[in-house]
Parts: sequence; C-alpha cells; structure tokens
Amino acid sequence: MTDVSARSFSPPSFAEYLSGLDEGALTALLQARPDVLVQPVPRGFNQLAQRLGSVESLVAALRTANRDMVILGQAIVVLGTTATVAGLAQLLGVSEQVVQNTVAELCERGLAWDSSGIWCLPERLATHWLAEIGGGRPVAKIAGSVLAENLRAALGAFGAAPEGLRKPELTTRLSERMADLTLLTQRITELPKPAKDRLSEFRRGYYDYYLGFGRPRPHAGDRDPTQLLIAAGLLLPTNSGLELPREVAIASWLAQRELTLTGRPDIPPAGADEAAGRRAAQAAAQEALRGVTTLLDEAGAASIAALKKGGVGPRERTRLARRLSIPEDVLVLWIDLAYAAGLLGRADAGYAPTHCYAPWRAAEPAWRWAVLVEAWFALEHAPTSREIHGDKEHPPPLPLASAAGLLRHALLSAARSGASVRAAAKEVDWFVPLHGYEAEQRADKVAAAIREAELLGVIATDAVSELGEHLLVVVGSETADAVAELAQRCAALLPDTPCSVVLQSDLTAVVSGQPSAAVARLLKDSAVAESHGAARTWRFTPASVRAALDTGWSAQELLTELAAISARPVPQPLEYLITDASRRHGQVRVRGMRSCVIADEALITEILHTRSLNKLHLSQLAPTVLSSPSSLDDVLARLREVGLSPMAEDAHGAMIVEVRPDHQAPTPDRVVAATPQATLSATELARRLKADPHGLTAGTAGTAADFEAVALAH
Repeated sequence: MTDVSARSFSPPSFAEYLSGLDEGALTALLQARPDVLVQPVPRGFNQLAQRLGSVESLVAALRTANRDMVILGQAIVVLGTTATVAGLAQLLGVSEQVVQNTVAELCERGLAWDSSGIWCLPERLATHWLAEIGGGRPVAKIAGSVLAENLRAALGAFGAAPEGLRKPELTTRLSERMADLTLLTQRITELPKPAKDRLSEFRRGYYDYYLGFGRPRPHAGDRDPTQLLIAAGLLLPTNSGLELPREVAIASWLAQRELTLTGRPDIPPAGADEAAGRRAAQAAAQEALRGVTTLLDEAGAASIAALKKGGVGPRERTRLARRLSIPEDVLVLWIDLAYAAGLLGRADAGYAPTHCYAPWRAAEPAWRWAVLVEAWFALEHAPTSREIHGDKEHPPPLPLASAAGLLRHALLSAARSGASVRAAAKEVDWFVPLHGYEAEQRADKVAAAIREAELLGVIATDAVSELGEHLLVVVGSETADAVAELAQRCAALLPDTPCSVVLQSDLTAVVSGQPSAAVARLLKDSAVAESHGAARTWRFTPASVRAALDTGWSAQELLTELAAISARPVPQPLEYLITDASRRHGQVRVRGMRSCVIADEALITEILHTRSLNKLHLSQLAPTVLSSPSSLDDVLARLREVGLSPMAEDAHGAMIVEVRPDHQAPTPDRVVAATPQATLSATELARRLKADPHGLTAGTAGTAADFEAVALAH
C-alpha cells in the first residue's frame, strides 16, 4: 500500500467538481443541503463551494449522515491520496460495489467528490477527522531529527536488516514499513494493554499533561509502556523529545475502531392492524388539540405564572396539571408546543395566548394539528425529556440546544412505511451516529420521541401512522407552506367533530368534542370545571351562577344560551338555580362610597349584627343604609363569604358590571420557524448556477457583498 502520509497530490477544486454536475444531480445536492438556499444565495460555483464547505453547513449535513457514511468518510481521510475505490474496499474489507454505493450517498450530500479516481472530502471536514485520529508528522518528516542509531533500532523492530544503511536509506525503509497499515495495526493489537493505553495518550496529545499528575508507575518486573513503544519502533526519540509518527497514530486509531460497512439495518414490519392504528392516531391527535386548547383557554383567563428568569416553574406546572387534569409531563409538552407554534407568549404577568391563538382556535382541526406537529418536528429538544444542567432545570417553554431532534428525525425516517418503531429505536445509532449521547441518555431521548409522537398521533400501535407519513412527506419536500400542505393532506383523517353539550339534572354539563370559543366562554363564566378529558364535566353552583351575573349575564340570557348549546332542554333544577340566584342577586347592593350598604330594614339589621362582619366596621346611617370605611371590593367579598349575594353600584346607584381582566395578548417572543426559510427552490438555484457558473450576471440571488459577509462570519 502506498505511503498514507504523502499529501502532495493537488486534486481539482470542489467548485470545479460542482460545475461538472448535470442539472439533475446539482438539484438533488441542493435539496440535501437546504441551508444554501437562504439569502444571500450563492452566485457561481465558487461561492457555492465556499458555502457547502463552511463549518455551519458541514455540521448540518453531517447530522443526516448514517454510520456507513461516517466510516467511509474517515477511511478516505486515513488513506489520503490513495483513497481509491479499490483502496477503500481493501481497508474496509468490503466489495468495491458497497464502497461505490456508500460514497455515492456522501456525494449526494456534497460531503465527498471524485477527483480522477481519488476520493476527496471538504477541507474543513478532512481536517476535523484527521485531528480526531490524532498524531503529528509523518515518519519521513520526523526522521531528520532522529539519530541514525534510533532509526536502525526502529527498522530492526519491524524485522528488517538495518546494517550498512545510511540515514536516507533508513528513512525510506522505515517509511515503507509504516505505510503498511495492516502490519502496523497487527503490531499494535499485539501490544500489552498498558502500552496500548500509553499509545492512545500520545495519539491524543495527553502524554505531557499526564506526566506531572501522578501517572501510576509500572509494577516491579514490568517494562515501562513508553519504553515498550520505543522498542517496538512505534515511538521515535527526537532531538526535542518523543514523537508519534502519523502512520502509527492512524493505525492505533484503526485498531480501536470497528471499520465495517454493514448497510442499512433490516427493520421488521410492525405487524399492527392498519384500521386500529388509524383510529388510535386520530384519537390521539384530537386529544392533543383538546389539551393545548384547554391550556391556552386557561392561560387566557389567568396568565400562567413565570419565573424571574423565564419559564414555567415546577410549582406552577403542578398547579396547572392538577387543575386541568393533565399529566405533568404531557402538560410540559403542550406548553412547549404552544410556545414554539407562536400561540403562547410572554406577557407582563407571565405567559398568555398571543394574537395568533384566536384564528388558530377557530380553524379546522387538520390545520390546527398541522401547526402543532410541524412545530414539534422542528424542535431541537425533547419537551418530555429536557436536559438538566447540573442540578438546575431549564424550565419550559424556554428553548435549549439539544440533539434530541436529530434522534426524533432519524427514528421516524427509519420506521416509515410500516416498520416497527421500537425495532428502529434499537438501530437508531446507525441512522444518526453523531448524536453525542451516552447509551442511557440516548435511550431516554428515543423513549421521549416515541411518547411525544404517540401523544400527537404521529405514531400508533408501534408504527408511523398515516398522519405521521404525511408529516414526513411534507417536511422532506420543498413545499413553500408546509402547514397548509400538511393540513390539506390530513383533512380527511381529522374531520371537524361537532361539540355536544348535555345538561343534566344533577347540575352538571357533560361536554364532548372541542367546544367553540363561545361555548367555552359561557361555561367558564357560569360553571366550574370538574374534569378534563375526552368528555369534560362542568358543575353549576350558586357561586358560579352568581359570578356570571356579576359579569353582566342576566338569568334570561343564561337560560337562552344554555338551551341553544344543549342537546336536551334545560333541566328544571338548573333553571331553578339560575332563577333563584337571579332573584337574590342585587337584594344587597354595595354602593362605592367607601362604602355604603343598602338593603331592606330586616336584612340591614341582620348584617349589622353578624359578628364575622365586624371587621368592616359597619355603621347604620338609616334603617336601610350602612356605611363602612372598607373598600367596595372588600365589602363585596366579606358579604359573599357569609352567604349573601350583594350587587355593586356606582356612586349614582347604577349597577357595576364586574368584568374579568382581559390579558393583553402578547406577540410571540421568539422566531417560530426553527430554520430560515429558503428564498428559492433547489431547482431554481441549480438552473441559475448552470446558466451563470461564474456568477457574473447581477440578479436577485444576493449581492457579492452580502455573500462576503456571510463567508467571513463562517
């Protein structure tokens, strides 16, 4: 095998390779790298090559690379100028056809290209992987600062006869021996463990660091690992110290890795009943809409309390979960999705619905679901498995950097077309090897992805549902309005189910389906929610009806509206409750004079002698009038506590309608889209580049100054 350290070969540039692609292949590459479709759009192939080779673009592309692609890319770095199809096949122990198929995937993403039979990588990517492999200069460069006798010893360790050879000849022979990666790897494999560990330290540049920090000494009778490496010819003493040749570093790295191209794992089918899966997905999607709507309706009535640093703390989440009858981890998901979709935003008093909420609530179910699920798919983190930094929680809905989104995308893509989701979860490392999680963390993120997908109806009965398949099709296309396209595809699966309200004789209302805003407001004003779920229960009480009357409802209006929304006539007990509450409402009137209580003489006498009202310091001004130094609100509250139904009046005797505070709808305090929107399609950019390969024609694709600013930032 040729010397792996020879890197004098100068291949044609990446820009030249790109310019040689036909329009179809170029379009496919741009579709795989959508970040280059954002302004300033590259003009000419030189600018395109710079954008594709930038750190940000390469990181985004590597997130879509599978295990075989990563291994092959690293093998190309290892072989350098000998990275031919035949050389790669020999190194990896696979057929040339397997190598060609895998390298084609790299090329489709702009992560490799063919230069006269030698495979090349973008410079930054090759540099990154070479630094990961470790090692310093090649042996031919090191030899100049190594004594001839040390070169003879190293060559002899490889089984060659060094006698009579001068230094240039020793250097050449030793370079030839170290060029044989198979031989080097075998020799490293045969080393004792302490020597292998010491070799890894030299490869990673840790030797000097560990030298002064209590390195354990070898046991009596054992040779020092460093001396073993020198005696084996793997570590060379130079004028300035010990140096590890690049060839040895590469072989050491290879000896510690399993460089095998396995191909895509075979994932068995889910074997689930299609009709059952459809029903389960539809029910989950409808329940998700109910859950988010319930949360946002609650936030509209009273803002969700926020921590000083932002986010909803554990205490407030526990309160909300108990009040809304939603599991706390599910509540966290709804908070994150509502925020990511721009439906929930930060207000002065906490978190409240934004101006986007009203039109979202009134829209058809398919569009509402599409808004939520598209926001979920774009999240970087897993809402039900949020990272914790030390012992500090990063509370929802604050966004955070995470690789959980990568695992989510890989899992759903791997389980498409009826494959088992849980079987795909066991192979997720092949589909996204660069997620960076330890095994336990990875398992947590994958489990969170499955649970969230089930709650949204994307996964059902261990398979990606029809709703999920539509989602994956839309997010993988160049659709300008993904939400509208997804809503159109899912409209038949998520029909608009009418709301049904049944008023019962036990003073409860059972609500099934998603109530309209008007129905929700009526029930919220006049009843108390007892349970939330597929069928929610509301209870009418004297206090709840009195509260409705306080906000301006009349008894007749309440009865008329309840009759209009109910599937049955208004039960007699409820009619009596409302009528009686209305009759009693206003018998006692509190006039805002800080304060004056007016009632008939008998009731005034009763109030005046009620001991629990002594704190109001009531004084009788007339047989039907009492005064108090307390405020209007305090007097109203105290009288209601003793079972009376006072009505507020202004200074002129007119009834004061108590309006519940309307929270100012905040605007979304973050950009809803996770990534910048493309300014033109891959097809259009490919056409422009082929028509103007040098970017000489001015157009709307962005100015050279704009691009230069982005290139400098990269």
